[in-house]
Amino acid sequence: MSETDIKEWIKLAVHDMETADLLIKEKGHADIIIYHLHQAIEKLLKALTIKSNKQVAKVHFLDKLLAEIIDHYPKLNDIKEYVLEINLYLPKLRYPYGDEIKLEEAEGLYNKFGHVKEVLLSILKS
Repeated sequence: MSETDIKEWIKLAVHDMETADLLIKEKGHADIIIYHLHQAIEKLLKALTIKSNKQVAKVHFLDKLLAEIIDHYPKLNDIKEYVLEINLYLPKLRYPYGDEIKLEEAEGLYNKFGHVKEVLLSILKS
């Protein structure tokens, strides 16, 4: 994996971030907002995995991706709680559970995501 691979993961993450931004502004579907937040974090964590010279796991669980690299990037401890909170929504985002995710939940996670994004991008730029 190379610097080009890292840039590609970041580019794809930016697409998810921009989609979440648009959906928040338009008061879109809460589950889809959270889905794109989750996707953006997943892709940024995979970019960090490459940066740390590790093999990217073909998983979608943020807790597993975070565990692979948190020792290499101690600053990730600052966002661990938010990342794990967003990760809890994964089953609800992929399979019908019968309980509706409210827009207020998505807005709260979106605000927390701002800090997650800031930390992840600062590590990737260093």
